[in-house]
Amino acid sequence: MLHAGWNVIVKGGSEKLYESSLIALGGGAGILPVLFFLPAPAAQSWGFLAASCCIHTTYYVVLSLAYRYTDMAYSYTIMRGTAPLLTSVLLFAAMDVRLTPGGFSGVFLLSCGILTLTVDAVRRGAFSAAGTGMALGNALVIMAYTVSDGYGARASGHAVSYVCWLHLLNAIPITAALLLTKGRDYRNYVRGRWKTGMLGGLFGLGAYGISIWAMTKAPVPLVAALRESSVIFGMLFSVWLLKEKLTPARVAAVWLVAAGAICIRMLA
Repeated sequence: MLHAGWNVIVKGGSEKLYESSLIALGGGAGILPVLFFLPAPAAQSWGFLAASCCIHTTYYVVLSLAYRYTDMAYSYTIMRGTAPLLTSVLLFAAMDVRLTPGGFSGVFLLSCGILTLTVDAVRRGAFSAAGTGMALGNALVIMAYTVSDGYGARASGHAVSYVCWLHLLNAIPITAALLLTKGRDYRNYVRGRWKTGMLGGLFGLGAYGISIWAMTKAPVPLVAALRESSVIFGMLFSVWLLKEKLTPARVAAVWLVAAGAICIRMLA
């Protein structure tokens, strides 16, 4: 719910890229009170931190472009659904990882959900090639930072410290770039929206922190599977808060994507 919540804030803002930067800035500021009470990540993880920071900056930019061209219900579902689909296909094709029947079922359900969403957009005349391309591209970015953070957290010797430093560092590149290129316009936007940005950043920080904590209390596949319920909250919020159109095909697509992702996480 928290993850879908900060995406609503980005989509609802007049300047999507500025909103994304405020989310990053809010997360970085929110972690400062506890950051320096934690041990520093091991030196072996610094390269992963740097790589993940670059990947997350790309994520914020591409996310902003996807939301500029398409509804949140459309882009969010594609981004969250395509990432586990691509990961499973890559593992199967390139790394000789065998999928179970449950894993194949998940791939099939995800594919059906994304196809249903796309066909519905074409039928209603709302299909955007640019927005769809950005959403699919961001799924690749999500896959990349998931892998980077997975190895980085292991190499850090302290996963919580790694996540906290990552949130702090993520705020620096995008904020600096916008200050240099947009200057006064960006500063004026921040003055008017900093409270919302801080709230969204705390949502993002909370979403990531809760899932890391949950993985210490429950089986990791179960936690990863339940995280995919975010696509359901994304659809509900987009209709309730953003007044986007709710169609039977969108409802079906979201449930197919959620079910497919859960099958892959739990049964692959």
